[in-house]
Amino acid sequence: MSRILLTTLAAAAIAGPAAAGEVFAGVYAHDVDDGISYGKFEDGAQIVVGARTTALDELEFLGRARVHLLAGVNTSSGTNYVATGLSWRFDLNERLYIQPGIGVAVHDGRVNLPSPNAPGLTPEERLKRISDRQTKLDLGSRVLFEPELSLGWKATPRLSMELSWIHVSHARLAGHYNPGLGDVGVRLIYRYGLDR
Repeated sequence: MSRILLTTLAAAAIAGPAAAGEVFAGVYAHDVDDGISYGKFEDGAQIVVGARTTALDELEFLGRARVHLLAGVNTSSGTNYVATGLSWRFDLNERLYIQPGIGVAVHDGRVNLPSPNAPGLTPEERLKRISDRQTKLDLGSRVLFEPELSLGWKATPRLSMELSWIHVSHARLAGHYNPGLGDVGVRLIYRYGLDR
């Protein structure tokens, strides 16, 4: 996962002068109860790094979306993920903007913990499985949706800061149980090239 992200960031950094986009890094509260995600299964902070294109004329049919690639690495051996998708920036004034996005994520966390209702279990095994389902995050699918929302502030033409929310879940497409995973944090953005 780290290798893919480093390759992407290196490619962005050595791109020609006509290239434009952003790189970012931030620290997030991990597995929060945000009203959509259950939260509180995992500890530690989430370090999120990534890259985003400028608004692309090639995606005019999608409202000149920006393409993003990001990776979230947990500091306490919790769930790590890589996500890619599209985002749209709407300026509120010269310095403030809001940016919703949607994408697809792949993670390395638990998927499909064993059912405590399986036939033939000993009472001890049944209790263990019930405890696991109450205390361990099970995201239900290796591939998840990745909606996100950011409120940004442009400090300079090159530097910005965003208050950001990232959510990953299967939207109940992989079963009724869908705790989701929510990360909320602050990230710094460096803009390179000429924004379009």
